[in-house]
Amino acid sequence: MFPELISIGPLTIHTYGLMVALGILAGVGLAEYLHRSSGGEPGRVVDMALIVVICGLIGARILFILINFRYYAANPLETLMLWKGGLVFYGGLLGGILALLGCIRFYRLPLWPMLDIGAAAIALGHAMGRLGCFTAGCCYGRLSDLPWAVTFTDPRCLAVEVLNHPVHPTQLYSFLFLMGLTGFLVWLHPRKTFPGQGAAAYLILYGLFRFSVEFLRSDPRGAWSLMNTTLATSQWISLVAIAAGVVIYVLLARKNREGGKEAVTRDQ
Repeated sequence: MFPELISIGPLTIHTYGLMVALGILAGVGLAEYLHRSSGGEPGRVVDMALIVVICGLIGARILFILINFRYYAANPLETLMLWKGGLVFYGGLLGGILALLGCIRFYRLPLWPMLDIGAAAIALGHAMGRLGCFTAGCCYGRLSDLPWAVTFTDPRCLAVEVLNHPVHPTQLYSFLFLMGLTGFLVWLHPRKTFPGQGAAAYLILYGLFRFSVEFLRSDPRGAWSLMNTTLATSQWISLVAIAAGVVIYVLLARKNREGGKEAVTRDQ
């Protein structure tokens, strides 16, 4: 599509990098809004954002390099070329969550309410990032004859293996789903029945979507075999995310019910 937004001499602004940056700003802005609306201290989320974002980007890049280790072993200088694409979301999610947990502990913030806020912010930032993937041609889909199939024609994009052939716009599928997920989590925020409900819902819903959409992708992204079943790396991680989300949801919901029963008993 448009992998390079502006190119003036040696200066090139890559559309992918711009969309990732806008996604980060949008996610931080949403997190700050939700934190304030919950009675949180203004500016606290912004204080934490830099550390969380940096750790998230490092995690996303490390997992991408590990999945494509042979290529980067032969081209080590390209490990630093983020503007070319090459971020695996689940690596970024893990790195960002670890950093967020550290910040929550350092600032003595409530764990699950902050993770609920983080889930909505991540979904929004990720949605914007998927638009960046679309412009760069990464994360492209399988060949398709559907009326909404897209064709990458720019030789500078990353979809070189399917150049000039119609494919599933998997990046746009992800964008639309993530925007819907963001809307749902923002709607749920003041209506949740227990802290952590939003974070658990995010893991379950995104895990289900990601597991499904991977079947429509054709970009190289690594695969593992287990019990005669071969799935993409992100699909195995999605299964773990779904399971974790279900366990978290069940445990927190049970804890909330038991807490409610104890409160009723004390009142009696």
